[in-house]
Amino acid sequence: MTQIETEQLRETLAIAQATIESSERFSRHGLLMQAFMDGSAQLAWLKDERGRLVWANRRWFEQFGIDESTAPDKTDFELFPEAEAQRIRALDLEVLGGHTPQHSIETMLGSDGRELSWRVTRFPFHDAAGQRYVGGLAEDDTERVRQHEIAHRQSITDNLTGLLNRHGFDAQAAPELLRARRRGSSCTLVCIGLDGLSGVHVRLGSAASDALISLASMILRKSFRTTDIVARIDGDRFAILAPDSSGEVDVIRRRLQAAVAELSANPILEAQFDFRIGLLLCEPAGSESLAQLLDLVELQMTAAS
Repeated sequence: MTQIETEQLRETLAIAQATIESSERFSRHGLLMQAFMDGSAQLAWLKDERGRLVWANRRWFEQFGIDESTAPDKTDFELFPEAEAQRIRALDLEVLGGHTPQHSIETMLGSDGRELSWRVTRFPFHDAAGQRYVGGLAEDDTERVRQHEIAHRQSITDNLTGLLNRHGFDAQAAPELLRARRRGSSCTLVCIGLDGLSGVHVRLGSAASDALISLASMILRKSFRTTDIVARIDGDRFAILAPDSSGEVDVIRRRLQAAVAELSANPILEAQFDFRIGLLLCEPAGSESLAQLLDLVELQMTAAS
């Protein structure tokens, strides 16, 4: 063998050795990354542009009860129910069509059937060959979402009656009024004042006046439909928006009067109990805001006293 051939062989061996070492290093790094992600509390996954699962960590497989040995190369449509798969694929395609990560809060069912909320990040990338992928990371956000929902409910709920408060009424009734106008449908706006509350408070104390308010709220729940929006907007005042109630103003009035009369006839009740009622039919052609309509119906209620 000539010296030139010897040198060429040495170079070939050196390249082969470097390739082997690089491959081993890559393998070690890959195993280390797999161990790292398997120990993470996050879900992690990788799919190709056709939606086939390339890789996921152990937490992902455990969360969805999917067999780790058979899932690779399967699409979401082979792993999840149809509706869920369509939702996921739409999000993946949106990510693949862009160039930036996308964040969302998503609700998913776990392997035990519990509904969990996840803070999800999806991001696009491609390899050296130009193949496109979408990666995902998800962190369990169920407790934070639950606490947020509790705080939101408390912010829109009257503590004494469990009805909506003024803030809750505005938040729900204003959009419903706009929807009714778009549909060409009428709503009935009702404002109710509780007569004699201050006298009850003076004579019998706050517990008695609170009981009277609670009784009033029970009457209103009984007198209106579950689709009607009922709220206690102030100490002795209640407001109700009844969608799709064209021509029912007199019906609502009679129903309220009958409920109050029935309760007032109860010998256990130690106080004079009555409602002041204002009712306003909100036609679809109207342009007044909910606040303006409330002012109008409260004038009616005051005039009824």
